[in-house]
Amino acid sequence: MKFVTRVLLYLIFLMAIPAGLVLAEDQQKTATAVQEESQVFDLGQVMVVGKSGKADKITTTDVVTMEDIKMQGAQSAAQALEMVPGVDVQNGKKGQASLTLRGFDQKDVKVLIDGVPAHVSYNGSLDLSQIPVDTIAKIEVVKGASSVLYGSNTMGGVINIITKKGGNEPYTNVTTSFGENNTQNYILNHGSSVGNFNYWVSGSLRKSDGFELSDDFDPSNDRTGLGTEYNEDGGTRDLSYYEDHTLNAKIGYEYDSTSKLYLSFDYHDNEKGQPTDSSRYWAFDEWKQWHLNLVGEHDFTDILTMKSRIYYVDHNDTIKDVSWDDDHTTSKKWFQESSYDDYTLGGEIQAYLDFGDASLVKMGISYMKDNHISQDYYDATTLSVIKGWADEGLQPEEEYETDIYSYGIEDEIKLFEKLILKAGVSYDVHDPIKNYDGYVRGKSDSWNPQAGLAYDVTKDFNLYASVGKKTRFPTMQELYSDLSGGNDSLKPQQTIAYEIGGEKQFGDMVTFSGAVFYNDIEDRIIEDADDENINAGETTIKGVEATLRIKTPWRLDIGLGYTYLSSKEKQDSTSPETDAEYLPDHKATLDIRYAFDFGLSASFQTIYTGEQIEYDDDTAYKIDDFILCHFKLNQEFSLTPKLSTDLFIEVKNLFDENYEEGHGPTPGRSFLAGMSFTF
Repeated sequence: MKFVTRVLLYLIFLMAIPAGLVLAEDQQKTATAVQEESQVFDLGQVMVVGKSGKADKITTTDVVTMEDIKMQGAQSAAQALEMVPGVDVQNGKKGQASLTLRGFDQKDVKVLIDGVPAHVSYNGSLDLSQIPVDTIAKIEVVKGASSVLYGSNTMGGVINIITKKGGNEPYTNVTTSFGENNTQNYILNHGSSVGNFNYWVSGSLRKSDGFELSDDFDPSNDRTGLGTEYNEDGGTRDLSYYEDHTLNAKIGYEYDSTSKLYLSFDYHDNEKGQPTDSSRYWAFDEWKQWHLNLVGEHDFTDILTMKSRIYYVDHNDTIKDVSWDDDHTTSKKWFQESSYDDYTLGGEIQAYLDFGDASLVKMGISYMKDNHISQDYYDATTLSVIKGWADEGLQPEEEYETDIYSYGIEDEIKLFEKLILKAGVSYDVHDPIKNYDGYVRGKSDSWNPQAGLAYDVTKDFNLYASVGKKTRFPTMQELYSDLSGGNDSLKPQQTIAYEIGGEKQFGDMVTFSGAVFYNDIEDRIIEDADDENINAGETTIKGVEATLRIKTPWRLDIGLGYTYLSSKEKQDSTSPETDAEYLPDHKATLDIRYAFDFGLSASFQTIYTGEQIEYDDDTAYKIDDFILCHFKLNQEFSLTPKLSTDLFIEVKNLFDENYEEGHGPTPGRSFLAGMSFTF
């Protein structure tokens, strides 16, 4: 700790160096902004914007930029999304970061990387802490009644992580950073263009021995301390270590502005512990995922544009019980080892007919095959064997397979000078192909219409409203898992999503946006009191979002966000109405950034999370509200017009808040200091 303190003091001293080393700062920042814009992989977006270049929205869309990621000190996609209104990021039962969007679980939200579905085939989710920010250009968060071209499983919305590509000029960035508990990050990014070709390559190594709990953590507390299911004694959180390796590569050919073709490769090889409860000392000794994505776009005429994509995603992970001693006499576990071997294969074709101001017709067909193979190893002393679920030893492979396809069409019609109508419909099909025990349920399908209006009251004031039906089909785990309450008679979840919103600009400094939303959900999939998956009765989610952004001429930027959320659910018509678990009613964010005139920038973020409900059998417990504050200093030295150096310090949970969200103790204050070279 003394070494870390000395390093921090040394960096603070360096940041105080006078402006003599800062050359042509404004010109450098302008060049940087242009370069970053050219690095955004546009074909990673699902939708094509019309020839007008203007996208009239009928539902709320938030964008997390490269600058946001840098100033907030985010290290993963999960951290990059923490400040987005309507988003709540938590660590789940396996120590994996997952999110809710407007009250919908992550498996109700379609997560994409450059338009490619990013999920584990078996359970429909993904650990967003495993996706580093090194190669992210921006993240689009589309809420409510998203376009029908996104297909099914978009009840809560769509999150598309768009990566970087080679820009107009050669670009190389090397970053190293260090923190307590042997936290180390090494990152290399390089991209360039050669004629009509461009390329990008990024590699990183991130590792840590784990995070420290707050100094205020009390080992004698009756929720997470000694003697509880977490049995935590303070200090470094048990099994919070990780080591992540990432490689991202992309090559593109742009014949001209009307014809583009790109091939991208994304690879992750990670290991991590699972800081869950003491009855499950587990660790991912393998977590590998890679995907190939071939995407092209071509303007055949001034009216017709075609876009197509094919992709393959491979996911393997192995969870091991790391608590066993040589004699296997420790407390009984569910299994000793469990492995997943998944792949997703798919593609899409989209056609756009752009009739100028009159109409923009969008049509799309998409297909996705999810395949999952799991295999467990049970020891004679495991709980599974004791309950008679399985014989000891290596179990047979269990294979599942499902096809999902979708057909969609929508039209964007200019009714009047300031009024746009968007209307569309998709037909989505869920077709189970294989179940290891022989029984395969029949197909499920759903028609999902939607419509919305966008009205430009003035050039700096617009309103929008939308209503749409969305469907989420059951996952393989929800249908078939013996351990997770599988029920092969589950019906698809469906919601009618309503939203009214708008945005108003006050001069060049102030922008206010807000939305009111309501979801009427049928057949929501939940676990009942017997831990079996069922289709619940009446469920509603409603809320309000508001954002205020202030950009001053004094190098001071301020962002405020607020979300009110109410989620009520009933198991059936006779059951009492209850609050949804682990969803805060109130969440507020504050983001302050200040840039000094000698290259130093400072940013401060505050996140307030309101009370939450946790259920233990039929008893409800309140989880206290809490406030987290993060801080970052970044000193830039522009040594030459093409070479810049950044020194930075990041502090997460600045005031060492002791809090939890129902899945065990959470990180206390942490420091990260580093250096970055860009040329």
